[in-house]
Amino acid sequence: MSRHRRKSSKAGRSLPAFPTAVLLLLAALLAATGVWAAPEHEIKLATLAPENSTLMKIFNEMNGEVQRETNGKVAFKIFSGFALGDEEDVLRKLRVGMIHAASFTMAALTDVNPDLRVLQVPFLFDNFQEVDRVLEKMDADLRRGFGEKGMEVLGWPELGFIYFMSTQPVASIEDLKGKKVWARANAPMSQALIDKIGVSTVAINAPDVLMALQTNLVDVVYNSPYYAVATQWNTQVKFLTDLPLAYIGGALVMDRKAFTKLPPPLQEILKRVCGKYARLIVERTRQDNAEAMNLILARGVKRVTPNGEQSKAFKQLSDEAMASMDPKVMPFATLKKVKSILLEVRGASTKP
Repeated sequence: MSRHRRKSSKAGRSLPAFPTAVLLLLAALLAATGVWAAPEHEIKLATLAPENSTLMKIFNEMNGEVQRETNGKVAFKIFSGFALGDEEDVLRKLRVGMIHAASFTMAALTDVNPDLRVLQVPFLFDNFQEVDRVLEKMDADLRRGFGEKGMEVLGWPELGFIYFMSTQPVASIEDLKGKKVWARANAPMSQALIDKIGVSTVAINAPDVLMALQTNLVDVVYNSPYYAVATQWNTQVKFLTDLPLAYIGGALVMDRKAFTKLPPPLQEILKRVCGKYARLIVERTRQDNAEAMNLILARGVKRVTPNGEQSKAFKQLSDEAMASMDPKVMPFATLKKVKSILLEVRGASTKP
């Protein structure tokens, strides 16, 4: 009986030695990579990017790099799609501290930073080279404007250029007259242009546009090529006007109170990594829009290209419409600055 107890005691001493060493080693590895312990700073981030989309994949990669660069001290908890509602809902949640950061289109942030309205002026930009140069030159001013409203900019994603899409060809201002044009809510620049043209508008929410096209409630809509395909609007239109109507940018912002709770070294890592991935989102979005444009045209929608005089007339009418806007809505000093930058860019592009 005593012999049996001695064997049992010996076994009790030797058997746990190996698994205990393994567990200690595993714990050390997990702690070093930040996987084992919860992050010291969890940032709740909202994005309308759908789950399993290419854009959501980029957000997840951004989260992984933030965790690696901060040794697990900072991590995002990401809410995708419409999990927290639409952009207005998300902005409200950001303002009251329910979330810490979010990715928005600039259209949703114009009340926060009115300077963003300038970047959405119809027919302002001709190409992405102009967009990139203006954003580069305006970066500090735009960040300052957000800072004054308690927000830190982490990057500038985008939706891209939007285009007229219609059931009948639209190459000129005259072609729009007599048409029923969709009007987005909270888009004063586009609305000012439409009012100047003098066409009748149909104000409905974006989710109802497909049905409106199917029932001939609207003749003319506008969207980016990618979202025209995603919403299936392209299946109900016959023409696409190949003249960028407006640029719709975006902003990845964070509540400044939450941002300043991070130690300065972690702030710098967060800004650097998020800026990198916001640029990757821009590159992916531009690729997606180019592919979607080709798909739309391949499926039978016809490209309508305004000639020089027709394009000039659209831009001139837009200038007149913007000039008539309330200064409380349109920041004219910012518009002047942006147009000055565009003159430089266009002048440089014409030099031999």
